[in-house]
Amino acid sequence: MTASTADANLASGAASERAPFLLWPVARREFYQAIIIALSLPLLWGVALFGIKAALIVCSTLGGAVITQALLRRSRRGRLLTFNHTIASALMLACLTAVQCPLWLAGAASALMTLVIWLVGPPGRHRVHVGLLTALMLSLVVGRVGTGPVLVKEALFVGNIHRTSPVRRFRWPAAAPVVGNDAITVPSPDMVLAKTLRSISDHPEGLKARATLDNAFGIELPPPAELFLGVMPGRIGVVAILGIILGGLLLAYRHILQPASWAVFLLAVLLGLVFGPLSAHTFHHEFWQSLGGLWYLPKERALYLIFVELCTSDFLFASVFILAMPGTLPLSPRARWVFLLAAGILAALFVRIGLPLPPATTALLLLQPIGPWLDSLLPRRTWMRT
Repeated sequence: MTASTADANLASGAASERAPFLLWPVARREFYQAIIIALSLPLLWGVALFGIKAALIVCSTLGGAVITQALLRRSRRGRLLTFNHTIASALMLACLTAVQCPLWLAGAASALMTLVIWLVGPPGRHRVHVGLLTALMLSLVVGRVGTGPVLVKEALFVGNIHRTSPVRRFRWPAAAPVVGNDAITVPSPDMVLAKTLRSISDHPEGLKARATLDNAFGIELPPPAELFLGVMPGRIGVVAILGIILGGLLLAYRHILQPASWAVFLLAVLLGLVFGPLSAHTFHHEFWQSLGGLWYLPKERALYLIFVELCTSDFLFASVFILAMPGTLPLSPRARWVFLLAAGILAALFVRIGLPLPPATTALLLLQPIGPWLDSLLPRRTWMRT
């Protein structure tokens, strides 16, 4: 590569087509291809749990992005769009979309996302991930879901979630209680958990709090095995814990996801859950007393509570896929650790106060613009800088 070519790439923000890839890896085809393959794993299981409606949402999201990019590519600015980056952003949007979202709204949000990417420029010029920002806006429009359908075992992939019947006890049956139905309607675990923690946050050490927890864990919340399988209403790609783990292993094998970053973020989340308040209900009059309320619970209930929060929220999804996206983390190691610790604790606080948005995604997106500032404040130590 000549000096003039390198100067032109730096001035334009375009990625080099040959080594050393001056803006590596934000525009490398192979990088986003690996993320697309990894994202397909939780989406596939989400389609199995929610059936035809989930598959149509994924197709609508991909269709809106592809059609919009094809139209924008006719412009001079549109030639800078990267197809694999657009597809990866659309799949991230589909993963964070609730199955209750209308099809036309999912397609419109994906088209708007592609239009914004076209306006702000190619990968490498985004201060925040446009796909994630669009997903948060879509979550505000759709709203939180108190109850939702999940397909029974006999109707996986091909079932219709609109043919559903309610159940009194959270369990995953082989067939629906009503003949001809494909799904069961169950309460959303995060809403049940928020209501439960709110009711026990004033006196978590009392007998009433233990009885409330026993009722929630025994009737309203899914058992541990079904939690791990993602048998619960929620966002299409976030509920698939097994698919997220497999996708994370693939990205780690490809050296795209840093295991150390994943571990630090989840450690910060656990610190926030263990030492943070149980609910925003106690902020007004018992703020300091409410901190660390988890310690007043029986050990087995406290551990199960953390397990439920990890499985029902987007902590695992964000720790794998959002941290793997280029531009999320600062470049300097020290700045990266500060960023991850702050994001994890903030995400734990968001889930406890009942933020009507995916907490980990929101925390990482809020802190992403300060990444360059952290790099300048905490630069990498070298033999030239001690």
